[in-house]
Amino acid sequence: MKKSLTTVLCGGFAVAMLGLGTAFAHPPDADGKGGHKESEEGKTVTVTGELIDTACFTTSDGDAKGKDHADCATKCMASGVPAGIYPAGAKDADEAMFLLTNPAVLAPYAAQTIKVEGVAYEHRHAIDVKKLYVKDGEKWKEIALKDAHHGMGSIGDEKKGDMKDMPGMKMDKK
Repeated sequence: MKKSLTTVLCGGFAVAMLGLGTAFAHPPDADGKGGHKESEEGKTVTVTGELIDTACFTTSDGDAKGKDHADCATKCMASGVPAGIYPAGAKDADEAMFLLTNPAVLAPYAAQTIKVEGVAYEHRHAIDVKKLYVKDGEKWKEIALKDAHHGMGSIGDEKKGDMKDMPGMKMDKK
C-alpha cells in the first residue's frame, strides 16, 4: 500500500509540476540573458550530495533516498518531478535544496553523488544550477543542462537542436 501511495503522490506531483514548468522556461532576451531581472540575494555555492527527486523525498519526510529509492527517483525525475540535492553531511531533511534545471536529463543519475555549482537562494531552498557534475569513480563527469533558463533554446526552437531530443518534448516542424 505504501508503494502505491508513493507512486500516486509522485505521479500527482509530476502532473502538477508539468503545469508549472513553463514558469521556469523563459527564453533569453536580446543580450542572451533571461527574460527577467536576476535576484541579487543569492550567493555562489558549490554543493556536493545525493541527487534526489523532491516529491518522494518531501512526502516521505526525507526517507526516500539512497540506492533503494533510485529506480523510483529515476522515473519521477524523467516524468518532470523536480530534482534536488541532499547535501553530504546533512542532518535534517530540511537541508535539501531544489535544483532549478531540467530534471529529465538528471534522471539517469538518481541517488548518485553529484556536485552542483550555482547560485543558492537558501530562503527558497533552491539552487540556480550553473554546472552539475556526477561522481564517476574518482572523477567528476559534467552533465549538459538542457533547459531554456540556461540558454539552451526555448521550446519550439529547433534551430539549436538542444530541446528536440528531450523526453516529453514535441517540436513543431517549421
